Amino acid sequence: MEAASALFGLLTIAMLVRHAMHGGVIDTGPVTLAEQAIYTLIALGAGAILVAIDLRSPSPVLRYGSMAAGVLSVAFILIRHFVVLNPLLTDESTGAVPFFNLLLLAYLLPAVAAGALALYVRERRPRWYAAMLALVASLLAFAYATLSVRRLFKGEFIGLWSGLGQLETYTYSALWLVIGVALLTAGVWLRSQVLRIASAVLIAVAVLKVFLFDMSELEGVLRALSFIGLGAVLIGIGLFYQRLLTRAARLGAE
Repeated sequence: MEAASALFGLLTIAMLVRHAMHGGVIDTGPVTLAEQAIYTLIALGAGAILVAIDLRSPSPVLRYGSMAAGVLSVAFILIRHFVVLNPLLTDESTGAVPFFNLLLLAYLLPAVAAGALALYVRERRPRWYAAMLALVASLLAFAYATLSVRRLFKGEFIGLWSGLGQLETYTYSALWLVIGVALLTAGVWLRSQVLRIASAVLIAVAVLKVFLFDMSELEGVLRALSFIGLGAVLIGIGLFYQRLLTRAARLGAE
């Protein structure tokens, strides 16, 4: 009965969303990215609610149901947000408003929700579950920042086939390095190995992009700035890690 109650509660909310977004006809029209984003947020919210109820009244149904909702939301994100309905691949309109647009709904809000859920379940659910949510939150934040830069240069429609400009190419390199440093800082502050690994992977990708792509695509000042910025960030990361290792050694000696 607990499982049926949770399942039909979620289905009711999903039906109401479908009803509202399709003029009352729920069996017509494809699922849009905006609609899918709402379903994803509902699944993440359901995962948090089931965890909260389970803490008050422990139940295996609530425990595994909360994790099932989280895994389902991650599947939605990986398959629908990143591939099937990605505006970079579908060239769907992202909206005319600069900030309050489709990218906010489909990427930033789910990133915040997944990150908040990862923190909430950190000591309450298995480590792999919290790590999965933290990684997906990082990917969503990365996608939001990258697609927002794309929208800044291309406007409402950001289809991949519209090409890349030199300034846009340079901006991606700088942005990815900044996000990598931010993930590293968050990983150290939260003591999250997943975030630290994600930062290392992203910085490595940015380094490869600078050497393999920017070197041939950028010219003049932008090429020089790309390498100067890369060098400065790598030196800063090295000093940061050296400081962490020194502090760890000092604490170990004490």
